[in-house]
Amino acid sequence: MSGLLEIMLVDAQGLPESDVVGKMDPYVLIQYKTHKLKSYVAKGQGSNPVWNEKFTLWVDYPEANDHYDVRFKIFDRDTLSADDLIGETTIPVKDIVELGVEKGKATAEPRKYSVFESKNGELTQGRAGDLHVGFTFTTKQ
Repeated sequence: MSGLLEIMLVDAQGLPESDVVGKMDPYVLIQYKTHKLKSYVAKGQGSNPVWNEKFTLWVDYPEANDHYDVRFKIFDRDTLSADDLIGETTIPVKDIVELGVEKGKATAEPRKYSVFESKNGELTQGRAGDLHVGFTFTTKQ
């Protein structure tokens, strides 16, 4: 069975500033399996950006590898150098997908998820703020 997973990217709070001058311009890369999505750049919004942006992905259930994780990477867009990775988090969505398959539709209201620092591509134990995200899964017959 397939369905639509709607991701509601609300905002982030308490991100560490990566810019020495001015406020950072954060955006989020969202990845689910091979699907990659990008939020708009919250220009000049610094440590507490607001996106209020919705994304939609096709999800198959059941999956062969049984992995239902959505990865969020927060970056600071830079003009004169490579964008800075601020932090990331991975959110499992298997429960919401299973409930949606069972009932036809399931919603997880937006809530805060901890964002962790990433150094040289490796997650650290250091917190890098919170990401506020919600999900809805609707089956398609």
